[in-house]
Amino acid sequence: MSLLTNILLIASLILLIALAIRTGENLKTRGMPALFAIIVFFSVWVGGNLIELNTLDFQWMLWGRNIQQIGVFLTPLCTLYFSIEYTGNERLRRLTLFITIIQIISVFLIFTDHQHHIMRESVALQTDAVVGQVLVVQSSKVGSLLVAFNFCLPLVSIANLIAFSRKVSSQVRRSLWMIIISMFATFALALIQSTILSSIGIHIPIPVLNIPSLVLFSYAVLKEGFAGVAPTALNKVFEVIDQGIIVVDEQGKVIEYNRRAYELMDDLILSRRLQTGLNIAGFLLAGDSSVTPDFSVRNLPVELKNTKRNQYIALAYHALQALTGKLIGYVLVLTDITLLKVRAEIDYLTGSYNRVGLANAFADLQRDFAYMTFLSALIIDLDDFKAINDTYGHLGGDVILCDFVGVAQSLLLEKRFLSRLGGDEFVVILPMELNEAAVLAEKLRQCISARAVQYSNHVIQYTVSIGVASCRNDGCVLSELLHMADMALYEAKSQGKNSIYVRAVV
Repeated sequence: MSLLTNILLIASLILLIALAIRTGENLKTRGMPALFAIIVFFSVWVGGNLIELNTLDFQWMLWGRNIQQIGVFLTPLCTLYFSIEYTGNERLRRLTLFITIIQIISVFLIFTDHQHHIMRESVALQTDAVVGQVLVVQSSKVGSLLVAFNFCLPLVSIANLIAFSRKVSSQVRRSLWMIIISMFATFALALIQSTILSSIGIHIPIPVLNIPSLVLFSYAVLKEGFAGVAPTALNKVFEVIDQGIIVVDEQGKVIEYNRRAYELMDDLILSRRLQTGLNIAGFLLAGDSSVTPDFSVRNLPVELKNTKRNQYIALAYHALQALTGKLIGYVLVLTDITLLKVRAEIDYLTGSYNRVGLANAFADLQRDFAYMTFLSALIIDLDDFKAINDTYGHLGGDVILCDFVGVAQSLLLEKRFLSRLGGDEFVVILPMELNEAAVLAEKLRQCISARAVQYSNHVIQYTVSIGVASCRNDGCVLSELLHMADMALYEAKSQGKNSIYVRAVV
């Protein structure tokens, strides 16, 4: 049995060396120096065990036991340091100096115990059925108190890591939980050995008991890529980046999101607010997180519109895969593209849509008002606008154009319905039937004819002619609708201007 114990301890030591090399390559990553120290001091623990087991001299055995105490007291301390550095817990960091002093004093008292006997009441050799000759130590009250304090440190570290695990992505959470489980198993087995097994005469070295924990720990660090992750830095990026980030699982359930995502989605879906656990497909497509359509990122909209804030948001997605290649979810990236949309779709002078904006607004109109049977269009021409330009100059003409847009937008439900086709010609698209559109057109004509615009030392009055047309929503084509409205405008002009003409498209 002693041979098997030695083989297991040597195997553990080899594994620890591999871990030290792996983590040593990432010492600049936050938390990795403490992780490296854990491995080093656990290796000292194993090395002390080997010395104790492979000598028959009492003093050498005691020396090996004392070396083990370096690992026994400093491994939990480094575990606490790792937990604090990895999670960035500043409250715990304030206690580290006090805890470090206690642990160093404990190790010092162990090595000098033969002079003062503060830590141990007795040390004796006994024969063990499992490992042969072993040292049996009877701790003093002070020693027991310091050992109990030492046992508390892994529990604090584990609790801190568990609390932090809720803030990281699922891939990091998986490896983090492996570390947590290995730490807890190490603590539990050490406690069982110290309180139960040793009391009935079974003295299995704790590093041997902890080989399964070490294997799990090694897998998390080496296989899962845990050593190469800096979650505190990633979390900082997650919060300060100007793009909204939403992480969903493979079924589309929201796992986590950053503050920017919440801001961009605020008021976008009026019925609910973005929160973990929501079904993202139902949330974006139906405005109801209780709706659970079959999730596919390909069915998500590529652009979202917050009409309350006149804001446009582009949505992109990236697949999340485990190291095995298995799909574990998606990262949805939300980008505010309002400025880009403005530059591409908005007329620089009047603030109304240009031709590109008109085409996109019409497509949105058909989608957002799909329940409407008819769509209508008004094509508006400012009467004798060339004469205004000739009389008051182009600056005077620009004032009139802007005045018209202000009046028209004040009558519309939404600003997105008004576009400037060019020069003095505008178009309004409306989710309403022909008769309603005609009423609005007449109201607009009357408002404009009553205008008296102050410009320099002049008062400018102007009128408009309007052509009105409509089509069935389910088969409506923008070019055809505009063509019919343009023909109606021609008729309005023929009637002597400052008039409207209504022409239906069946």
